[in-house]
Parts: sequence; C-alpha cells; structure tokens
Amino acid sequence: MDHIIIALSENVEAGDSLFREVNLIHSSLPEMSLSEIDVSTEFLRKKLKAPLMITGITGGHPVAGELNRSMAKVAEEFGIAIGVGSQRAALERSDLVWTYKVVREEAKSVPVIANIGAQQLSERPKEIAERAVEMLEADALAIHLNPAQEVFQKEGDTDLRGLIRKISTVIESLDVPVIVKETGSGMSIETVKALWNAGVRIVDVSGAGGTNWLKVEVLRRKKKGESLNIPGLEDMVSWGIPTAISIIEARSVSDEIFIIASGGVRSGLDVARAIAIGANMAGFALPALRAVSASEESLRKLITGYIDLLRKVMFLIGARTLEDLKKAPVVFGPTISSWMFQRGIPLPRNVEKKS
Repeated sequence: MDHIIIALSENVEAGDSLFREVNLIHSSLPEMSLSEIDVSTEFLRKKLKAPLMITGITGGHPVAGELNRSMAKVAEEFGIAIGVGSQRAALERSDLVWTYKVVREEAKSVPVIANIGAQQLSERPKEIAERAVEMLEADALAIHLNPAQEVFQKEGDTDLRGLIRKISTVIESLDVPVIVKETGSGMSIETVKALWNAGVRIVDVSGAGGTNWLKVEVLRRKKKGESLNIPGLEDMVSWGIPTAISIIEARSVSDEIFIIASGGVRSGLDVARAIAIGANMAGFALPALRAVSASEESLRKLITGYIDLLRKVMFLIGARTLEDLKKAPVVFGPTISSWMFQRGIPLPRNVEKKS
C-alpha cells in the first residue's frame, strides 16, 4: 500500500528513456489507407489486438485487488496482455490470494502473467514458481530482478547469489514460459547473454525513464521519518540503462529473443519507436495505475490513445503491419550513437547510414 500511495501522489519517475533520440522517417507517400493499418500480434500463443501489456504493478492489499480487477477488465476489452505485481504476499498469506486471482477472473482470453522476485525463489524455486502460476492459471511467469530497489529498501534482500541457477531450475520444471524482467534499471548485453545461456527466451528490459524504484524506496523511508544523509543519493536516482538502449543491447544478443519494452513508454509514438529498434511489444505500468485509480473509463481512454497514435505513426512512415514497422528506417540521436559505438554494438539494418 505504501508503494501505491507514493506512486499516485509523488513524482516517482526518473532518468531518460531516450526514445526522443529514436527518429522515425516521415513518408509523404505512404500509399495506403489508415484503415489498412494492422497492429495485432501474437504473444504466448494468444492473439493480441495491439502490441501492449499492462506490466506487473500491484496486489497483496484489498485496494490493490480492486485496482487489479479493473485493469484486467479493461485489458480483456482491448485484447492486450496484463501482469500482476509480486505475488510474494499471497504466497505468504492465503487471504490475499484473491487480490491477484481477480486478474484471471476478468481477463479470460488474453495473456496473464504471474510474477515473483528472483530472490523469493529461495531453495524451493520449482514449488514457488508453480504456486504462483497456478494461482492465476497464468500463461507465463515473470521473474523480476530489482537489485536497485532492494539495496535502497530498508527491509530489502541484498543476498542475490545463485539467481541464474534458480531461474534455470524454474525454466526446466515449469510448463509455461518464463519471462525475466527488470524493474526500472534496464538490461545490459551481459545480463541478457547470461539469461539467454540459462534458457530465457523472453525478457522485459524495463529500462530507466519510467518509475524509479530507488526513488520510491527513498521517498518511502523519508515518509516514515528516517533521515537519509547519503552523499551522492540525488545522482543515484537516475541510475540505470535507458529503455531505448536496453532494447538495442538486448536485441544485439539474439534475433530470436522476444523483447518487451517497458520503462517510460508514455505514448503510441514511444511504442512505435520501441518496436522499430528491436522490441516485439511494449508495456506500461504507472500510467495505467494512475488512470485506473481515477476510473476504468480513464484507463480505456489512455489505452485508446496509445493504440490510436501507434496506428497514426505507422501510417506516417508507411508501415502497414508491425513487421513493416520493425524494418522502418531510423536515425539515432548522439547519445544512443555514442553509446553503441563505445559498446561495440553494430547498427541495425534499418538505421540510416552514410554511404
């Protein structure tokens, strides 16, 4: 509940997604009708009407349960995927199971993603993963990585040894796919390679530029009256890899990995940019939470806005389908270009190059 209140009442965003440095090339001759644009896709063997996901946000409190119910209802209406927040609370207290289970009750035909922290897998990773999935009849399990949050959370778990082994165990034993997701600090080539080698085939990069959990935990501690005199703390608030760069780094590991882009995705234009540089779909959490806390209708308007602008952007670059969007020409700004050069990442085929 602390997290919900802070997310709704405070400025919890930090960093820069760098989507503004992803320039899509305008076409004055798109040679199509707007009505031809198709934004449908497939995820976890289910058809989505748009490449969107309400990423894992909340659960574990009666208020959170009602918010989850409303978000799931709207996700079902729009044919988009939805995840839940960490199920740790429900695994420890059976009376909280309903706050997560309502998602599957309302979202019957779209992908529903279970969620547990990597460190919560303890010494019984198979059992815990199976319980989380069964609770929701989930189509996949997201295992989240949140070292930046844990290290600044007063009650955080900072013993993160053996996570790759636990993730591998879950992949080998679970009947549904495993998604590994960050929580706002992004993923590097090194992280994605390690996950790929462990058998992970779906990642949510969750880069810097959206909700910053380091900032949330600092605000939470201050609200509880704690004085934090940590030199350099203000600089740390922008810690992480920008979402646009996280997508590029992840995609450079393999053409086969499925990438969900989240972290500062605030419009259909951001969705288009993310897919053009390597993502398969995009997710958002904070905008959905803030919208649904006002009303279900506010969330409907938000998602309608995302989809409408995505279709318009695709029309203006001459992309009929998401596959066309992935091939659309792109020009990167100086920060992304410099980062790629220094990291030795080759330019994607659709990036404009000098002859």
